[in-house]
Amino acid sequence: MENYLPLRKRRELGTILSDTFAFSRTNAKQLYSVLVKTCGIPFLVVILASAYYQYVLMNPEPMTVAVEIGLALFAMALSGGIFYAISAATVYSFIHEYEVNKGLVNDASVIDNAKGKFGGLILLVIVSYFMLVFGFIFFVIPGIYFLVPLGIVFPLMILRNTSVGSSISQSFELIKGYWWVTFGSILVVAIIIGVISFAFSMPALIYLMIKTAIVASQTSVNALGTPNDFIFLILATLGNAASYILSVIILIALAIIYYDLDEEKNNTGIRQKIEELGS
Repeated sequence: MENYLPLRKRRELGTILSDTFAFSRTNAKQLYSVLVKTCGIPFLVVILASAYYQYVLMNPEPMTVAVEIGLALFAMALSGGIFYAISAATVYSFIHEYEVNKGLVNDASVIDNAKGKFGGLILLVIVSYFMLVFGFIFFVIPGIYFLVPLGIVFPLMILRNTSVGSSISQSFELIKGYWWVTFGSILVVAIIIGVISFAFSMPALIYLMIKTAIVASQTSVNALGTPNDFIFLILATLGNAASYILSVIILIALAIIYYDLDEEKNNTGIRQKIEELGS
């Protein structure tokens, strides 16, 4: 394939970033068309949960506000976890197909493989969540340490076709001696995507500032935060939707980082080239 990007190779931080965006740009149309088929409903559910959370914050009921916020947060966490697991299964199945077939991706194969991984990845999301909560609540430093291996455990599970337990143990083994480098790479990617996501949230923030200024300067019945303020609700929801869509780029970046680590530790790309030359 003319635009094929070799994945199994060593990379510096700059190359990780450039290859992440190059892969995203080249394969965006096909990848997102597959994601619509696998993640369309979970995406709508997580956006509705996000909209409900915003609505609760805008319209708090004094007697039940704590319960409603708790339910809204639970709905966001649950739907967000399911969306992340299904989107990760799809993205990494796509990348696996891309690597095996040198850039040629069959949508049906990606969807079939992703469906077979949904359950395992949802379980992995749950286990990862409890590991992070346990680490942060009781020890803090281990919680931060867990962030790196648990970041690459999802691409590892798909690309190596491992079980939940094996994926976690192999991810910790893979980052030995490379924790700081990997942490820096993940942090830079997260900051870049965070800045881009923030740009999509600007319309809601600008609207909020403008309306706050108007309410502050005038006596207005329809003050900010009333049930009639659906413009802010729509803008905030659209900003959240953009953030979830952009999270796909983070998934791709984590796969690129995984390939870099795997090559550093195991030279899998070099061995693969030798095998291809000998065949």
